[in-house]
Amino acid sequence: MIRARDLAIGYGGQPLQAGLDFDVAPGELFMILGGSGCGKSTLLRTLVGLLPPVAGTMEVAGLTSPASHRERPRFGVMFQLGALFGSMTLEQNVSLPLEAWTDLDPATVREVALSKLALVGLEGAGDKLPSEISGGMNKRASIARALALDPPLLFLDEPSAGLDPISAASLDDLILSLRDDHGTAVVIVTHELASIFRLGGRCLMLDREAGTSIALGTPEELRDHPPHPTVRSFFRREAEAANP
Repeated sequence: MIRARDLAIGYGGQPLQAGLDFDVAPGELFMILGGSGCGKSTLLRTLVGLLPPVAGTMEVAGLTSPASHRERPRFGVMFQLGALFGSMTLEQNVSLPLEAWTDLDPATVREVALSKLALVGLEGAGDKLPSEISGGMNKRASIARALALDPPLLFLDEPSAGLDPISAASLDDLILSLRDDHGTAVVIVTHELASIFRLGGRCLMLDREAGTSIALGTPEELRDHPPHPTVRSFFRREAEAANP
């Protein structure tokens, strides 16, 4: 689903991360990790076509330039704060991609939208506005909208950030069911250790100081055999030693 080779990402032609090489297989759960400001969300924005690569090559769902693609989207995106339209109900938010990219009649659009809301545990909440629901429900509704077109690839930016432990665990279970029951490849930007180990996919870890990735492997591999001091500190929740 994703192939990146010697990829450099950043702003204004200035690389924040460079030399990134990784693949994401169909149906795989893949996590992008790292400290604050290391470029996790920048990498996600580059992969979905909101930012151009600074250098290198990438292919996402068969596209080398997602931003220039004008056909039906091949992936869905859940942004960090949900990005639901506040003046629209949840049903209307989920219906929007169907109205924009399909020729389905209104009754079928409504049926599909309600089925996606039910899939994420929001059955009966279609008439609510984003301001009327909790943070966890907002995240679920955003995932429902990202799933509206049944994409084989889903991007999630900090899905469990700001949620209580029970809501976060419930959202993790939803993500696992999307992979296991529907075969969806899921790319997740996160720094939540509990979710990282619960989800258990491969992890690509970025480091701001190194300016590139410093680890690739499962959470258990990176915790038990850290290839870099920052990886050890991250997975063991240890403060890094100050530089002399």
